[in-house]
Amino acid sequence: MGQKRDDDEQMFWHKFCFYKKAKGDAMIFNIQRCSIHDGEGLRTLVFFKGCPLRCAWCANPESQSYEREIMESPIRCVGCGACRQVCPSGAVTEKYIIDREKCGRCFRCTDVCYAEAKRVAGREYTLEELIEEIEKDRPFYRLYGGGVTFSGGEPLTHGKYLAAAAMLCRQKGINVTVESCGYGDRDDFKEALPYIDAMFIDIKHIDSDRHREMTGVGNEEILKNISYICAEGVPVTIRTPVVPGYNDSRRNIEGIARYISGLKTVREYELLPYHNFGESKYVSLGKKYALTGTNPPEEEDMNRLVKSANEILNDHGKTAFWTKNNNREVII
Repeated sequence: MGQKRDDDEQMFWHKFCFYKKAKGDAMIFNIQRCSIHDGEGLRTLVFFKGCPLRCAWCANPESQSYEREIMESPIRCVGCGACRQVCPSGAVTEKYIIDREKCGRCFRCTDVCYAEAKRVAGREYTLEELIEEIEKDRPFYRLYGGGVTFSGGEPLTHGKYLAAAAMLCRQKGINVTVESCGYGDRDDFKEALPYIDAMFIDIKHIDSDRHREMTGVGNEEILKNISYICAEGVPVTIRTPVVPGYNDSRRNIEGIARYISGLKTVREYELLPYHNFGESKYVSLGKKYALTGTNPPEEEDMNRLVKSANEILNDHGKTAFWTKNNNREVII
């Protein structure tokens, strides 16, 4: 048995080395420490850059592109003019705002902006660099439990790199959780599954057409991937971001509950109330936020949806809930 595992790992590393030569290292846009909401215990969150979905409510729009981007914070600008002086394409206006149509993304403006009014979102990490960053938090894992949570963007689209990182974490005794929208090529991410301790996967809408309207893709591949991941034995929590006017109907939530009721490794269904905390980031990227003016769902509406889901799930040994002020709300 031990020899087979060694052979499997040797074959895996052969594949991974080929992948690195073909694809390069992973683009990461943030490493957040001491999180308590994205897995058990104290978590280190690693945010991969790049996602095939374009959710209208996305709280991290800098996660969508697979390339580096410039984010602007005009309130931090001190008006030194250094960015205008170094820009070769004349893309920085007199008010020191980037004209995105002219910008050639040379990133020289970010190099000279000591006030960080212009900064780069995204940095390539070698596997060794990333593991070194994760291991900095091992003393906290020993004290409080926890581990690393790979998020995004969409980590499944970085499948082979994710697999290598997860395998190394497992070898070092670090718990591995993955947050995902469920969209990815199974041939890429399947090698990661044996090294993943738990997953959070979104189902935005049970109706594929409605799913496509607000995310840019249908849900067929997502549902297939969830079924595959569960069949491989990975513990999964399903999540739905509840967005008023889009997916906050009882029919939708009950449809999702019926789907997950038959998935053996799904134990919980978490409903996440919509928020607009990421709206300012769209401005920083020169983008328009599609849901300006949308309010979070009312508490009574969240309770109603959780109750509807539990009427289906409880008979199958599963529980729906939502979190209010860091307190778990389960409505039976």
